Amino acid sequence: MIKKLFSPVFLVFSLLLLAYVLYKSEIIFLGTNREHYFKYYILCFILIILSICTFYINKKTKEYFSIIILTLIFSSYLFEYYLSNSLMNKEELQILKIKKKMYNDKTGKIWDERSQYQVYRNLLKTKPNAVPYFYPTQLNINAKKVHSLSGVSNSPTVFCNENGYYSITNSDRYGFNNPDNEWNKEKIKFFLIGDSFTHGACVNRPEDIASNLRLLSNDSVLNLGYGGNGPLIEYATLKEYLLPNVEMVFWIYLEGNDLYNLNNELKNKILIKYLNDLSFTQNLKFKQSEIDKVVKTIVKKEILNDTFQLNKDNQLRYKIIKFIRLNNLKKFIKKRTVKNKVNKFEDKIFKEFKDILKLSKEFTVKNNSKLYFVYLPEYHRYKTNYDDTNYNYIKAMINELEIPFIDIHKEIFTKEQNPLELFPFKLNGHYNEKGYKKIAETIYNFTKN
Repeated sequence: MIKKLFSPVFLVFSLLLLAYVLYKSEIIFLGTNREHYFKYYILCFILIILSICTFYINKKTKEYFSIIILTLIFSSYLFEYYLSNSLMNKEELQILKIKKKMYNDKTGKIWDERSQYQVYRNLLKTKPNAVPYFYPTQLNINAKKVHSLSGVSNSPTVFCNENGYYSITNSDRYGFNNPDNEWNKEKIKFFLIGDSFTHGACVNRPEDIASNLRLLSNDSVLNLGYGGNGPLIEYATLKEYLLPNVEMVFWIYLEGNDLYNLNNELKNKILIKYLNDLSFTQNLKFKQSEIDKVVKTIVKKEILNDTFQLNKDNQLRYKIIKFIRLNNLKKFIKKRTVKNKVNKFEDKIFKEFKDILKLSKEFTVKNNSKLYFVYLPEYHRYKTNYDDTNYNYIKAMINELEIPFIDIHKEIFTKEQNPLELFPFKLNGHYNEKGYKKIAETIYNFTKN
């Protein structure tokens, strides 16, 4: 009976899986994220071909094949069950418990346990133009014809919770974390590009770097940092949004993942054009309404998906969906393959990074602006025996390019009795309010001196 049913069941499963991938890629994400789903399309077509082949193999071979397939499926879900109940997950829960207690003891408030989408849905009641935070790297507008470098414009944006509360930023006309009138200033003193640390992840204004700089200098500051950015996106941001009245440009580099991000960005067909064609531009300033429309459409469809409605009634359902999708297994595999990928392309990445910085300097000089390089250390530097090879290499590279180097590790963290005090509850994450403030002070003092 099993032998007879195996082939048709296998084929039906493969077709259903393909239908689901098509639904997510073309209906939920409107075809804007096909690059992410490409590997799933390949997997589906391989499964369909294999399932068709099973109709023509002999019974004995089919029996062996079915045993192998069922064993793989059973093993995968068994390991998924182990990971979901492993010591690692228990440690994460214990860490969250510690955070909650420390936050309560420090502020007298209760840690906000809602999901990002629950916060967003509640915010909609009073602010109908609110949006959840989206990484621009997730969105290729109109089937890769446009690559967004920012979020939705003029909207309250629900970001993240590492300090006990969800940060909610009000975006400017181009979807960045600024008061919109900063773009109208006669002179821009500070122009920041970087990733989520530059954006001001998990704190509210005026606790981010840019806001602190405004308070310290009483000058205009534009913050064009965004989560998930790497060096190529930051160069693209510079080319798309740099104004002629900018005095100083600050390239804010995070040692934790910027080179890995660059490795991925170099594969992007739109972003690579910024390197290969110095005159290339997407004219994003004139396409913001198009970007806003696509993001809001995707958000509305995602909200209808039960996986984002994390109330008490369907949390069990969400856990089951995560289990079926083998979420923990996929994370486990990704975590152990990312490092190898970076090491494999390390020489190429450094060369590309140097080329990008050289082009960035030339571009800012033509704009009569001054480029500075700000080096941010990651959490693990202060928890492990950290390898300084990349740190030394990048520092030498910046000196060779004659770009002023602001070493946040040296200027701030090495002078702290406990550097972990600058992270939320001394645990892994972005910087806390104190950390962001000290970085702003260091940048301000460096330029003043």
